Amino acid sequence: MQLPLAYLDRAAIEEVSIDLWKDVFNVVGWPSSLTSKRDSFAHDDIVSAFAKDELTDPLLQALEALHSFGSDEGREAIMTAMQDRSAGALPAGNGDREFALRFFIAQRQDASLADAFARAQIQIQEGGNPRRYNEFMGKEARSVKGLDRKKEVLRERILDFCEKSDLGNHVQVEAFEDDGLYVFNILRSHRTQKPLAVVPGHSARATIQFRPVHVMSYGMTPQSDD
Repeated sequence: MQLPLAYLDRAAIEEVSIDLWKDVFNVVGWPSSLTSKRDSFAHDDIVSAFAKDELTDPLLQALEALHSFGSDEGREAIMTAMQDRSAGALPAGNGDREFALRFFIAQRQDASLADAFARAQIQIQEGGNPRRYNEFMGKEARSVKGLDRKKEVLRERILDFCEKSDLGNHVQVEAFEDDGLYVFNILRSHRTQKPLAVVPGHSARATIQFRPVHVMSYGMTPQSDD
C-alpha cells in the first residue's frame, strides 16, 4: 500500500532522528529500498522509500501515529490517556514527533500502553483535550496569608509537577498585591520541542532543541490579620 500524500511531510520525517527511524523499522518492518542500507541511510532515503516503496500496514500505522500525535495537542492526549490508565512512563526530553513514535513502539509491547494508545486516538478524534488547560486549577477558593512564603510554596509545587510531567525544571513565580488581590504570575518551561529549522548563515537543515515558556496568572484574596 502506498503512503497517502498527506503523510509525505518531509519536515515531520526529518524531525525524527535516524536512530529512532531504525527502531521503528526494526519493529514494523523495513521499506524494501532501505533493507540494503540498514547501517547507513539518511532522511533523503527515508523520504524516497516512503514515496516509492510498498509500505506495510504496521508502518502506515506508525506514520499515522506520527501525524496524529506529533503535536503539542497530541502529546497532551497521550499524557492524559497514560495517566487515566496508570500506564508506564516514556523517555523524557523528546520532541513531539519523536515522542509520538516512541509511544507507538512502546504500546505494541505493553498492554496498558496499548489501551492508552486507543484512548488517546479517541480523544484526538473527538476534538482534543480540554483538561490540558486545568493543570493547576484549585479545588476550592482560599484566602492567602504571607505573600512571600506562599510564593515560594507555589514555586516548589509547580516545579515538582513539572519535573514529574516532563515539563522541565524552570519555574519563576512573581507575586504582588493589586487592588485587594494577591496576583501570582508564573513562568514555567514546557515539553521539549525539536522543530526542523535553518540556522542563519547555514544552508543545511537541522533540528533545534528547546523548551518553550508558558505563562499563567492567578489572583487570590489576602487573608486579614485582624
